[in-house]
Amino acid sequence: MPVLNEQPRTHQSFGKALLFCACLLTLIFLYGYGHGRWKPLEDRAVSWWAVAGTSSPLKGVMDNKRVLVRHDTSWSDENTQATSAVGFNMTSELRRLNPRIFSALPKAFLSDYKNPCWFEKAKETGLDPQGRARVSFRLRCLPYFYIIGMQKCGTTDLYYRITQHPDVVRACAKEPKFWTTYGHRQLGKYLDCFGDAASIIRKRIRKQLTSSGQEAANHYVITGEANPTTIFYNDNWRGKLWDTPNNEPPILLADLIRAVQPDAKFILTLRNPTEMLYSDYLYWKGIHVNRSNTDFHARTTLTIRIFRQCLKNHSVRSCAYEVETDLPSSGTVRLRRGLYEVYLRDWLSVFPREQILVQRLEDHSKDPNKTMTRVLNFLDLGQY
Repeated sequence: MPVLNEQPRTHQSFGKALLFCACLLTLIFLYGYGHGRWKPLEDRAVSWWAVAGTSSPLKGVMDNKRVLVRHDTSWSDENTQATSAVGFNMTSELRRLNPRIFSALPKAFLSDYKNPCWFEKAKETGLDPQGRARVSFRLRCLPYFYIIGMQKCGTTDLYYRITQHPDVVRACAKEPKFWTTYGHRQLGKYLDCFGDAASIIRKRIRKQLTSSGQEAANHYVITGEANPTTIFYNDNWRGKLWDTPNNEPPILLADLIRAVQPDAKFILTLRNPTEMLYSDYLYWKGIHVNRSNTDFHARTTLTIRIFRQCLKNHSVRSCAYEVETDLPSSGTVRLRRGLYEVYLRDWLSVFPREQILVQRLEDHSKDPNKTMTRVLNFLDLGQY
């Protein structure tokens, strides 16, 4: 498989800019990237649900105004006690809040398809000989896998490599942005993005013997998407569902995806947050017209000062999910996108560890064969 031997394109040299960014090393320790504090491959307790007596983050949901608060246990030595919210079902509430999504989904996906698919009534096509309306159906599919982050960490290269596998077909776009930018609206258009993939998935059949010795057909082809902002993007809930005293999100995009696809698989690829930050800075060439080491240093210093100011009154989790004002035009950099631990802990509070594959771009650059073998095994795909 020659594609696995190609080296991904990464920015290998940052020159004097990294010397100016020595102050960021303290943040690397906060993030725990590559250090003992954070072990992303280790399964452990993450965020907890608790009940607090304040106004409800799910506005109008609970009459007694008792709310669900997702406690942050990552950044404090305090022992936080948490109790379950009696009578609250997250999936049921998400179904109530998003009726258009769940009304279009089946009760169960097709059992003979590896990819999550179902048949949807399309249209009537005249009458049959008995005078009954002919109804046509079309196959609809959601992604089998999601690459959920991070930006400037090789997600495009990873998606390209995965979709080179003969048992994987691409969506109409690498980043459909249904769950993020488009506010999980217009599900039909999102499913249309996997329309061509669904046609291929339907046609590709592999026959195999069941445990009882009977021959059964299996649709083994899968599809997926790769939106690198998925892991931290929760802005669609803001204002409508967030109303907590600690300014932390009580409900996440991960909760909605789990309600829709509890068995979905996710891939998260990371890199040294300092290098990610500098690469992101270089990406905004249309706005950073006068890009230079000095300009990057000044923006980074200002952003760290703003972030530290936030920490004086809020938790790291609260500051990580604050409205993103660190856009290039504001004279800052997008520092919070490197707070990997906050976002990963939240996702691990929703999905079991075995459904989230975490890897580093540095490891992929050194040995793409090894990392891609790991990815293919995670997706239950054979070598090719």
